[in-house]
Amino acid sequence: MSDNNADALADRFIFITCPMRSGSTLLSRMLSAHPTVAISYDSVNFFRFCYHRYDPISDLENVKRLVSDMAYRLYNRFEIKLDQGECLARLERSKLSYGQAYVSIVRNIFSHSKKRILGDKEALAWTRIPDFLRMCPNGKVIVILRDPRDVVTSFKYSTIAPGNDYLIALFNVVDAVNHAFRYRLQYPGRVYVVKFEQLKMNTEDELRRLCRFLEVEFVPEMLEQEHYTDHMGNKWDAGESLTFKEETGWLAPVGRWRRKIEPEDLYLCEWIGGKQIAQLGLGLDGRVHSQEMFDSAIKKITSSELLREAFKRWCDVGEGVERFPLDPLDPTNWDPGWVRHPEAFSKEADPSGSN
Repeated sequence: MSDNNADALADRFIFITCPMRSGSTLLSRMLSAHPTVAISYDSVNFFRFCYHRYDPISDLENVKRLVSDMAYRLYNRFEIKLDQGECLARLERSKLSYGQAYVSIVRNIFSHSKKRILGDKEALAWTRIPDFLRMCPNGKVIVILRDPRDVVTSFKYSTIAPGNDYLIALFNVVDAVNHAFRYRLQYPGRVYVVKFEQLKMNTEDELRRLCRFLEVEFVPEMLEQEHYTDHMGNKWDAGESLTFKEETGWLAPVGRWRRKIEPEDLYLCEWIGGKQIAQLGLGLDGRVHSQEMFDSAIKKITSSELLREAFKRWCDVGEGVERFPLDPLDPTNWDPGWVRHPEAFSKEADPSGSN
């Protein structure tokens, strides 16, 4: 489908979501190695930055503001250029909606590509799956899930969240697993669950299953890292996604928690996330913890308001949360390594904070 014909009601659009540090960027690069598929990653974040923030979206002035804000953020944060004129020209020819805006933006990012199936990846957006499926009736969703012990271990060393707030990642995994399996039953044939450990250890088999779900033919290039590219078609730097830069090799991140996790975190992961660990087909560590360990773990999981709220919710209803430890709309919380023009996000440059 050409760029000028992007249509949320017709396009075979793909949406990938996941907890943080779950291997979703790798998965998006594998899929993008397919000759008919291109997936944007870690940039658009449409549900986070746009959805229901420009109501009523049927008002053309609100659509113009959405596209302008998106273009500003994409360029100044990632140096990804969005052709606002082309996006708006296309949108003015269609019924204005969030779905049309979303598909138009992603297709414009890949305007240099001839690929006909496009998609986007956004972390912590699994509760938006029903919204996406309504917006894009021909769209499909992939949720990638990972052992919460590895997620917590990785996120602890990559976040700037204070104190023990990295443990919110545990409640994220609980929530994502619960929603993913529910939605897979609720939307048969439209939601696919990828288990990170299976993707790493049985890569070809898992990619073949994914291709059947997406109704495309499997190609060997999806297995070969030299075919993985970024948004602009340049060779993808896999090291950018690694928390532990010293580790190399295809299987390195699987089971890392056995070497690096703190005892209290292990206890909490297997206590709070034990059901989800089992749903992912993984086993428990099996060690017996002391009373002192329990006391220390309880102190940790109640050490901030963020964690106390999430822990109480789990105690009350057995559910997790879809929540960042810090406000993701605040540019001061963004990884400075991923902000090309930080001066563009100062209060003086953007007093509205809408970008």
